[in-house]
Amino acid sequence: MMKFRNIVGLGVLLILLFACEHKRDESENPFDVNEEVDTSKVKLKDATIEGLHQNVFSVRCANPTCHDGSFEPDFRTVQSTYSSLVYHPVTKNDDQGSFTYRVVPGNADESWIMRRVTVEDVLGRMPLYAEPLTTQEIEALKYWINDGARDMQGNLPDLPNVQPAVHGYQIQDLQQNRVDTIRVNGWGSAVILQANTDYDYYFYITDDNTLTENLQNQKIEFSYDRDNWTPFHQITPTKLWTDITKATFNTSAFQANTTVYLRYFVEDDQGGKTETPEDGSPYWLKDNYSIIVQ
Repeated sequence: MMKFRNIVGLGVLLILLFACEHKRDESENPFDVNEEVDTSKVKLKDATIEGLHQNVFSVRCANPTCHDGSFEPDFRTVQSTYSSLVYHPVTKNDDQGSFTYRVVPGNADESWIMRRVTVEDVLGRMPLYAEPLTTQEIEALKYWINDGARDMQGNLPDLPNVQPAVHGYQIQDLQQNRVDTIRVNGWGSAVILQANTDYDYYFYITDDNTLTENLQNQKIEFSYDRDNWTPFHQITPTKLWTDITKATFNTSAFQANTTVYLRYFVEDDQGGKTETPEDGSPYWLKDNYSIIVQ
């Protein structure tokens, strides 16, 4: 049996894990990106996204089978260069997962692109198998980033809104016994519940800017069709503790011996919407969010 304190403990653990910051060793970096740019080494017309594309990215990086659209970042055009760099999530990271975006406007030190063009590590220094960027080219890139990574019109970019995230759930009976571990055929299958019985759903929800209690349009919908979503029942969860929400339901609302699929809908105050699972989710995740009444 697992009491409610277990899910509270789980929530605390997850929050602490997600809040951890990793420090990286800067000693191998020959360029201290924390230092101010030496403007004597920078031609300001080159320290723009157009200048960088013309003088660096298009000629040094957009080589065949490389950053020519074969994979990101895409340096074929000025627009594709900007879009695939600024506030674009990192796909390959260092061992500590230190970086979030390829370019963080105003902060060259936190921009993955700076490390990739200055540090020789297991991923290789970019441009790969070619001459490294010159000091002037690196200083121009650093200047553009620290100046805010302005777009083609000189505008500063807005921080993107991250959609709310549903990290998982538990189901407990009214005696606070965990029951979502009792399944038809392991983790990726329906939870077995008893007929005409009350259960509590607990969900762990987070958002980058909005407190869970202020998230909007939170609802749980149920459908008998996994792949063609047609809800027949809906319940509204309530805030329980920090990032934990709770919804109580009675299984009398569901047909016996029929698999029921659920989705959690939530929206933040900046228009970011999430449904978990969604239409494009893998079948095993949809099955994991299902129940069957026996």
